[in-house]
Order: sequence, then structure tokens, then C-alpha cells
Amino acid sequence: MKLQRLNLDSSWHMAISGTSFIIDPWLIGSEVDGFKWLNEQWHVKEPVSVEDLPDYDFIVITQPYEDHCHLETLRELDETKPILATQKAFKRLRNKFPARKIHLIPHVEGHLEWHGLVFKGFRPKRLIDPIYFALSIEGKNESVFYAPHGFTLSEKQLSRLATDEVSLMITTFTDFRLPEILGGHVNPGIENAMLLHAQVNPLHVINTHDEQKKMKGLVAKTAKVEYPDYTELSGRPGLNFIDIQDYQTIDI
Repeated sequence: MKLQRLNLDSSWHMAISGTSFIIDPWLIGSEVDGFKWLNEQWHVKEPVSVEDLPDYDFIVITQPYEDHCHLETLRELDETKPILATQKAFKRLRNKFPARKIHLIPHVEGHLEWHGLVFKGFRPKRLIDPIYFALSIEGKNESVFYAPHGFTLSEKQLSRLATDEVSLMITTFTDFRLPEILGGHVNPGIENAMLLHAQVNPLHVINTHDEQKKMKGLVAKTAKVEYPDYTELSGRPGLNFIDIQDYQTIDI
């Protein structure tokens, strides 16, 4: 398995069991949630450019929100590449790109098989926005559990994982809180990450969605944020945390 950050937030290039793809590409400009007066954010470090992307077979979108489903970036990517998306992202993309090949990753039962990989979506119990999905990606002898906003698996959801030992878990360690009307506990922090680690039992852990982005708007004024200490995470017994702070390609 090979991984490369495409930005310091939550965009990735992955190669699993000989198949390569990109996840949640936000590589151009800012991201705006609804209105600029509400929330506009920028990367602190320039992402990998569209022109410099490694080869990939398709695109995976995990959430419908602009920092994951970044329309400006998607318009610049090869429109012949299929897009795989969880439920709410799938609906948004079908509306925005009616001519493109977009496939649903199911989150209740079943799965999507694509290029030799198995994709399963996981939706939280929450019924109103924001709803943050997690994703299982299973190859021949390796698997990834990707939860960029954290997650708590129910027993039924846990049984959907194909193995008791996941190769890699990628999740956030940031605690990001807003007033309930603006989204509430957006990123649930290290405590949730450790509970998820106990459920998933991964061999390795990498963080995502922890970039200290530049922000302006109402969200920036009301957010209470606590970012992780990567040195502390690296020293935690049994976590097997891999600290990636640049755009190097690594082997797991």
C-alpha cells in the first residue's frame, strides 16, 4: 500500500492492491461553506497541483461539503475518470455533474466493487446536517478505514468490516467545536480517535483533516479548536502512529 498527501488537510492519493485513486481532492483556491461571510478557508501550504498528480484510476468523495467535495478542483480533473461517492456526496455530484460517471458507495448493506477493491460506506446515526461518513476500502490482503471526521461504529456496522485487523486507520485527532446551529462538534478529537482505534484495531494509524487552515467568517470567530500534538501521538503505546507532514509517498 502506498499513500501520499495531496494537501495537508484531507486529500490523498492511495495505491492499494495495484489500484490507485485519489480521495477528496481540494487542490485549488479556497473552500466556501454556503457563503463567504459564514466560512471561507485556505490551505497553509500549497497543495500538489492538478498537473503534478500521480496517475490514478478514479476519484473517491466521502462527504458532500466543499473541503471534501471541492467542485472547482473536480472541474479541473479528468472528466473521464469515474467518481465513487457516499450517499450525500453522490446526490450533490449527480446534480452538479450530470454527464459524469458517478457511482454510489452503499452505507447500509452491500458494497461497491471497483477495480478489484471493495468500498463500504458508514453513516452515523445523526439525521440532520452535518452528517459525516466513514469509508472502508478493502484490497486482497490489506484494508483502510477512513474517517476524516471521526466515527463511532455500531455493532452492526462493525460486523461489516471484512477483517478483525485493519491495515490502516486514517482519522482526525483535532477537536473542533462550533455552536450547535453551525454544526456542533465537527471534529470529535483524540478521545473519539482512541475509541475508534479500539473498535477497528488497525495495524497503523495516520491523521487527516488536522490542518491549521487560514479561516475567516462566522465559523472562524466562533470555533473552539484544539489541534493534536504529533510528538505525543507518536509516543503513545500501541497506536503505531505514522507522522506525515509533507507530500512524500510512503509505503505501509
